[in-house]
Amino acid sequence: MRLFRADLADIANTRKLNAWLMAVAFAMLFGAGIAALTLSGMVTRNTEQVVNTHEIRSELRTVLGLMRDAEIGQRGFLLTRDAQYLEPYNEARLQIGQRISALERLVPPDSEQAVRISQLRKGAERRLAEVDQTVALGREGRFGEALAVINQDRGKALMDEIREIVDAALEAERAALTANQAEAIASRTWLSASIIGALAATIVLAILSAQLTRRQFASIEQRRSQLALLNEELEARVRDRTRELEMAREMAEAEAGRAEYERGRVELLLREVTHRVGNNLAMVSSLLRMQQAKLEDDGARSALETARGRIQTISTAQRRLRLGDDLQSTRADSLLEAVIADLADAALESNEIAISGHFDPLTVAARDATTLAVVLGELVSNAIKHAFKGRTCGTISVSFVMNDDGVPLLTVEDDGIGFDETEGKSARRSGLGSMIIENLSRQYGGEIRKWKNEAGGMSIHILLPRLQIVDGEKSSEDRG
Repeated sequence: MRLFRADLADIANTRKLNAWLMAVAFAMLFGAGIAALTLSGMVTRNTEQVVNTHEIRSELRTVLGLMRDAEIGQRGFLLTRDAQYLEPYNEARLQIGQRISALERLVPPDSEQAVRISQLRKGAERRLAEVDQTVALGREGRFGEALAVINQDRGKALMDEIREIVDAALEAERAALTANQAEAIASRTWLSASIIGALAATIVLAILSAQLTRRQFASIEQRRSQLALLNEELEARVRDRTRELEMAREMAEAEAGRAEYERGRVELLLREVTHRVGNNLAMVSSLLRMQQAKLEDDGARSALETARGRIQTISTAQRRLRLGDDLQSTRADSLLEAVIADLADAALESNEIAISGHFDPLTVAARDATTLAVVLGELVSNAIKHAFKGRTCGTISVSFVMNDDGVPLLTVEDDGIGFDETEGKSARRSGLGSMIIENLSRQYGGEIRKWKNEAGGMSIHILLPRLQIVDGEKSSEDRG
């Protein structure tokens, strides 16, 4: 019994000793961790200061080198009178101010280095002013006066002053670098000591943890069999659930495949319908052309030609319509380019009228794209018909872009005969074509501005603030 009590007492004493050792080890580990964090921060700051010092020294040498490049370019130009020698001067002239500004950001404000950098800026400005003066005289052909300015040795004095400032700044940075390196060495020494202390505390904790772990092995072994049974049951449930999920996934893939097939079929049918509508309109246009050829009345022929042109524009828009993934949007640039190409071909049949276009890659709703094509066709047709009376050649420029305010802008400009701004409704501003343009533009809050441009022709700008631009859509033309 006494032996048993003695064993219990030894166990209790051992537990107390282990608890005490663990507390001491935790305290050592905590202290070492705090010291390591503190010293690590110091090392980081020292490293940043060293990097900053190297950057300052590099920028100082760069500024001095740029000043020399400017001086070399100046002398090379004045001696050879070859403008190619001004390239180093021009490059240095652009970079010196930027480099000095970088130095001002690197040095602490209200420090001696800040004063030196300020002096360096003033000295560089004075030296560059003297160099600029001689270069300007050289460009004017007054090389004698430029050399006379150089012979005054004022530039040498300014360069000597700049070198002294740079040398003083470099010396200050060298001293700071030496101090930072010494401090970094001391910090690393203390950091190593704290790491060693942390390792010692970790070893103590590892030993204590090993003792506690051995005591827990017995209970763990007892529970292992129970865990094995639970794992087997869980694995059976997982297999059943996996089987169910696999069946659900296969069903979902089958449904997705059917949905994709239906989508492709609908898209194909929609494209076919769109293409057939365009072909039918093209046939109507051809029939109107045949009917026009049989008419003798010029007014009727002109009206029929105008109607045929509008139908042809809509036909082109329908045939060239390429719907996006949502089957509701399209790229406006490709559609408008096709309309302009057809109008340009028609214009070349009778006159030498060049039509050029610039269109941003904007995606709009398909119905809006067709409306834009009609408006653009009317504007260009009016320009072809009225802008070049008495002439056989001319230029028409069209564009559809986003302006600086993010508003879609449709423009048509020509170098034709222009229009009389004092007139009321002229031939170019009235009639069915103008009504079509105004009514269709009004759907998008369109604001139509007309004026006589510098080329003497007419400029028309139509802002479309309510026209919605679709983002993130790709047309089938892009996918193909």
